[in-house]
Amino acid sequence: MNINYDILTYILGISSLVMIVFLLGMSIYYLIYWSVSARKVTPVPHSDKLTNFAVLIAARNESHVITHLLESLSRQTYPKEYYSVYLIVESRNDPTMQIAKEYGYHCFIRDHITSDRRTKGFALQECIDHINRHDRYYDAYMIFDADNILDDNYLEVMNDLRQTGVRVGLGYRNFTNASTNWLTLGSAIMFSYMNQITSKARSILFHKATLMGTGYFVDRSVIEEAGGWIFTGMTEDIQLTSYCIYHDIYMRYYPLVCFYDEQSSDFKTVHNQHLRWLFGYFERRTFLKKAGVQDDYHSKNMQKLIKFEFEWGLIPFVIYNVITFVIMVLSFVFGALAIFYGKDYHVGFLFATGGFEALMLYSVFVVPALLSVIRDNEYLKLSTGKKIVGVLTYLFYFYDFVFAFLDGFFHPSKRRTWKKIQHTGEINNEDLVNKSEQ
Repeated sequence: MNINYDILTYILGISSLVMIVFLLGMSIYYLIYWSVSARKVTPVPHSDKLTNFAVLIAARNESHVITHLLESLSRQTYPKEYYSVYLIVESRNDPTMQIAKEYGYHCFIRDHITSDRRTKGFALQECIDHINRHDRYYDAYMIFDADNILDDNYLEVMNDLRQTGVRVGLGYRNFTNASTNWLTLGSAIMFSYMNQITSKARSILFHKATLMGTGYFVDRSVIEEAGGWIFTGMTEDIQLTSYCIYHDIYMRYYPLVCFYDEQSSDFKTVHNQHLRWLFGYFERRTFLKKAGVQDDYHSKNMQKLIKFEFEWGLIPFVIYNVITFVIMVLSFVFGALAIFYGKDYHVGFLFATGGFEALMLYSVFVVPALLSVIRDNEYLKLSTGKKIVGVLTYLFYFYDFVFAFLDGFFHPSKRRTWKKIQHTGEINNEDLVNKSEQ
């Protein structure tokens, strides 16, 4: 094989240096978020003015886990007459209905189920339409999943948040089972980063937040201005986030109150989640320009900056990982070929370059994971050993997004197939365990 190893090593060396400079430039963006998110959150004042909430829970075949959520709802410090709970099911034979009746909560049975309407977003849409048809008026809707558990004052604090003018708000997404295995650890660290760094910084800088599946309230007016609940894709939370950012709707992340969420502990489920999140993220652009009312909360220039940051903030990170991975692979491949063809002079450089790029790839995951664990020590209740395992294995958890992309790319039907996440009801969060024992 006729390979000019002098030119090859020069190109790989220069490329490696360019990516170091690129990494330093990219790090400025993340360091800004890190430093901004260190600011202390000012508690919102308590309000005597009360919001009439409709609590919506997608609960098909969730009888084995729903009790924890319903118990936490029944313990709320918020006045009972100011919130109504609706469990959304798909059959009268669902045992979840009987549990809901025992707590005195409503059940809505879906009747428009087709293969293209399986998502949680369609379930929410049908329930909201049902509420409107029966002339029930609510000031805001709260969205939860069946595996969630709430702090006893969650609704009270969300009301206080709404009374400050926030139209879409959420608390801290905590975890019921973060310490189960390396997959739940990776998931908890990822959401911890999104909570306490990304969402917190966006809330401080732009009055925006990153919705993460559940735990949020959305003001009735937002839905009405959009022409109804139009967020029915694979990831309704990303679509709603995109809509709010494009229409400059006042959002806020408020970490001084928690809801708890179960993390998937088997690889197949995690992979299906990653596939849905990834391709749902790609389709978010279809919601950036949906019809609706522009709030104009910020100046036009600030709105442009907010949209740009949301649309392009992840792109440098993706570019860095792709190019660095290519350099690493090429370095190792040509290093092996150099051994085979007796180019001993270049072998050391090529393998050193490949090893360095592998280290750089690993570091861009280990460092953020470590920063997240440090920043979130108050809520991320894990032993030192579990934190070390989570940080060291975070790259392998996160890199499944690459396999999810390839899976969806070669199997287009998977991009549009919504699969229900099976919950176990496992709880090993020490705060929740202590509460249950009281």
